[in-house]
Amino acid sequence: MRTVRVHRPAITDGANTEPGADHRRPDFLAQRLRTAYGPYARGVLNEEISGNRLPHEPNPPAGSDAENFAAYFGQAALRRFDRDVAAQSGAGHLIVLLGVNDLGHPGTVAPEPERVSAADLIAAHRQLIARAHERGLTAYGGTILPFKGDTLGFYSPANEAARTAFNHWLRTSGEYDGVIDFDRALRDPSDPQRLPARYDSGDHLHPNDAGAEAMAEAVPLKYLS
Repeated sequence: MRTVRVHRPAITDGANTEPGADHRRPDFLAQRLRTAYGPYARGVLNEEISGNRLPHEPNPPAGSDAENFAAYFGQAALRRFDRDVAAQSGAGHLIVLLGVNDLGHPGTVAPEPERVSAADLIAAHRQLIARAHERGLTAYGGTILPFKGDTLGFYSPANEAARTAFNHWLRTSGEYDGVIDFDRALRDPSDPQRLPARYDSGDHLHPNDAGAEAMAEAVPLKYLS
């Protein structure tokens, strides 16, 4: 059975969805595939690590509370790609949703000098695309969700500008084999920099169960047929 790899931090892991309910985005996507294609549909493998970043390893500032938990963020996505994606047999597609932690961690749970620009995110994603294609994987990129007003200190005008620039590149460059526009699916029409209340878990960063399901609904099934 061919499989779909899902590579992403805590939003994919279902942070702030109902524990034990299988209400993560990959769970909802797997159900959509079973409904559409029957019991022998593609499987969905979730390679999420909460707090994961693209180029940087966990590096909590000395003396911060993050020293107690940052190790759980795992190796940088670029470093763990071979182990968590390329080494898995049967994978045919890769869905990538990475970048919000790269924007939000510097100055909060990572040192300020590790701040990234939209160009840095694009360069890292280009590496993932190239490595996926080298291994015969079809790669789909997901736009970064809005997070204005979040309670974790991620939002700033500069980070919003970087998110907007990255999402524009993703939508228009054609470098991924396809785009999954999570941002467009979940943003608040009245304030596109925010999650709407119906999808917001309460921290204005992580979607709730309904938001995770909406993200799964945003994946064009034709990409995975």
